[in-house]
Amino acid sequence: MRTLLPLMFGVLLSTNALATQQEATVKVNWQNPEKYTDIRPSSGSKKVYQKRVISAFDKIWADLAKKLPAGHNLVITVKDLDLAGDVNPMYRIDHNDIRVIKEIYFPRMTFDYQLLDSTGQVVMAEQDVKIKDMGFMHSSPIGLGSSEFVYEKQMLKNWFQKTLTAKFSQP
Repeated sequence: MRTLLPLMFGVLLSTNALATQQEATVKVNWQNPEKYTDIRPSSGSKKVYQKRVISAFDKIWADLAKKLPAGHNLVITVKDLDLAGDVNPMYRIDHNDIRVIKEIYFPRMTFDYQLLDSTGQVVMAEQDVKIKDMGFMHSSPIGLGSSEFVYEKQMLKNWFQKTLTAKFSQP
């Protein structure tokens, strides 16, 4: 049994490495984020807020990519982002602007994407995809413990399910 133990451990490690290699991945490119329609902070540094937004959206895309078939790679180039709500200096609390969420300030995003299979062949691709959620205040799961950018996350989830996930779940 002692001689089998190292062999079994080696098999488990190589199986785990193989599973890791086959996971779907995502690469998000942010094209000129300083020119986006709206990723303005309500207070604080614009650069710091921009980094926080990019980091949060990278995580959203990574979570969505887990639903892709093993070995597939998704490449996204974000061209524009307009967050839900609007930061307006007319609305202030303690000398800080606030983001006002109203139905007229719905989230939008423009991006290109390529979905590659495990051999690197393009399975799906589209340029200048424009998505928006004009009914975001009625369709997003808002409540206690909700995350930041919940409206945008729901918008991306809806697009992802309709465009990518649905293609792989069809018989």
